[in-house]
Amino acid sequence: MFNSPKHEKPIFHRLIHLGINSEFNLTDERYVQVTNIASVLGALFMLCWMIIAICLTDAPIVYGSNGALAIAFLVAPLLNGYGMRVFAATWLMLSSFVSVFLFLYLLGYDSGVAFIFFLIIIMPYMTFPKKARKVAHSFSLLALVSLVLTVLLNAKIIAHYDVMEAYLLQVINISITGFICLMLVWSMSILIDESEESLIAEQQKSDALLHNILPVNIVKDLKDTGTTIPKRHNNISILFTDFAGFTQFVASISAITLVNELNDIFGRFDEIVEETGIEKIQTIGDAYVAACGLNDEDKDHAFKCIKAAKLMLAFLDERNRNNEIQWKMRVGIHSGSIVAGVVGKKKFSYDLFGDTINTASRMESNGEAGKINISEQTFQIVKDKVSTESRGKIYAKGKGEVEMYFVK
Repeated sequence: MFNSPKHEKPIFHRLIHLGINSEFNLTDERYVQVTNIASVLGALFMLCWMIIAICLTDAPIVYGSNGALAIAFLVAPLLNGYGMRVFAATWLMLSSFVSVFLFLYLLGYDSGVAFIFFLIIIMPYMTFPKKARKVAHSFSLLALVSLVLTVLLNAKIIAHYDVMEAYLLQVINISITGFICLMLVWSMSILIDESEESLIAEQQKSDALLHNILPVNIVKDLKDTGTTIPKRHNNISILFTDFAGFTQFVASISAITLVNELNDIFGRFDEIVEETGIEKIQTIGDAYVAACGLNDEDKDHAFKCIKAAKLMLAFLDERNRNNEIQWKMRVGIHSGSIVAGVVGKKKFSYDLFGDTINTASRMESNGEAGKINISEQTFQIVKDKVSTESRGKIYAKGKGEVEMYFVK
C-alpha cells in the first residue's frame, strides 16, 4: 500500500510520505507516516462537517470554521516535508484540540464530539518521535483532563448553533470518529507489518553475509554470545589450490582483468564447495583454501575434498577451451587435525591453525598443474574409493621426505 513507486502513487500516498528521507530508520518513518495519515483524516473529517453544515445551516461561521480547520490539518504534512517532525506532530495535536473545542462550542456536549478526546489521548504516542516522548505525555494528559472536565461540566456546554437533532449529531460524530480510529489502526498495522518484513529481509541479508564469511556454527556462537571458542577438529581434510606461474602471469595482464578473472573462477569454486558439502576458508591471492569436517563428524571428508578438486579442474579445463587466458592449477589435499577459530575483534577472520594446513600447502606446491596431489594420511582414508598413483617419497620444504600420491 505505502511502498509503490512514487510516480505511480496518487496524491494521498505522496502526501503521507512527505518528510521521509533515506536517513530515517523504520520507526522514524512510521511516526512521520502516521502523523501525515492522521492529518489527512482530520482534514477529511472537517470537510465532511463543512458539507453537512452547508446543507443544514446558513451560518458562515459553522462551515467556514470547518473549512479553515481542514486546511489547518493539512499543514502538518507540509511541516514534515520541511523536516520539522516534532512541530508537525504538535500542530496536529493543536488542530485536534481546537477542532473539538470549536465543535463543543458550536454543537454542544450532546453532539457527542467529546468522544474524539479518546482518540486524542492515544494519538500522541503514534505521532511524536521517541525524542519528544515527554511532549507526547503532556498532550495525552491534557486530552485526558479535557475529557474529564468536559464530562463534569456537560450541563454548561450548550450548542450555540442548533443545526440538527442531538441524536443525529451523536451518530455522525461517533461514526466518523470510529472510522478515523479504524483507519489509523489499520494504517499502523500495515506500517508495522512492512517494518517487520523489512527487518526480516535485512536480518536475512546480514545472516547471508555472515555465512559467506564464517561457518554456520561460528555465526551461531557470535550471534548468541558475541564470542566464539577455538575448537580442535581431529578428522578433517584441507584442500589447497593455487595457479602455476601466477607471478609471471600477473605482470602480463591488467589489474582489472586479473581481478575479474579470479572473481569468475573463485565464484565457481564457491559454488562447487557448496555443492560438495565442504567449507570455504579463505582466498590468499591466487590460493583457494577449503576444508571438510569442521561442522560435523564426516567420514567422507577426504573423498568430498577430492570430488570438489576434480570439479574445479574440470571447470578450468572447460573454461580454458573457450578463453584466451589459460589457467593451470595445482591442488593439494592433506588430512589430519587442526584448531579452528575466529581471530580479531573487528573484521572477523576465521582461520585454521596447525601442521595440517601447512602440509596441505606443501601437497599443493609439490604437485603438478592439472593434478590432485594427496598425502599418505589422505590416501589411507580414500584408497578403497579413489584410484591413485604413488609418487613415492618427495622432499617437501620443512617436512623432509613425504609420501605423496596423484589422484587418477
